[in-house]
Amino acid sequence: MYTNSMKKITTLLSILILIGCTSIQSNIEVDSVETFNLGNYSDFSININESNVSAEINPIELERFKNNLKNALQETGLNYASDSNLVFNINLTTKDKVQSDNLNHHYSRYYWDSYMYRSNIRTVTENILRINLKDNSKDSTLWTVVTVWRSGSTRSISSDDGSDVLVDEIMISFL
Repeated sequence: MYTNSMKKITTLLSILILIGCTSIQSNIEVDSVETFNLGNYSDFSININESNVSAEINPIELERFKNNLKNALQETGLNYASDSNLVFNINLTTKDKVQSDNLNHHYSRYYWDSYMYRSNIRTVTENILRINLKDNSKDSTLWTVVTVWRSGSTRSISSDDGSDVLVDEIMISFL
């Protein structure tokens, strides 16, 4: 019953879904030393820079992200050791950003507001997560990743899906 036209439709839909999934832009920026290879190490540790964490950050969510990253790294064959030379330093901070939109004329349902150059000003809070991978024996940073998201975003590490997606993108960057 699976006709030739159904095969074409199924193939076309599969290609469209594949293209749609691959065109989603990642919101992380990764940089590393050219000679860095995670496979050269057998253990790691993770530190959270708690001195820079602002009061707006939920420490439980940050610990959950740390555990997700720890589990993903252990699945690659690395062992967790608190005295390891390979250290993931997690830095999380918030930054308020002022945005404005200049309006020449504002239309309301009932009237035109003709005040020139009125501005719509708002403050947007952005969360910035940076993870630096440092080899303490060489005293050098080997790899770094940074991501920015707004509060309430699906990319937030406070949501389980956002945390999992971010950890997956980090692990893909090691390939």
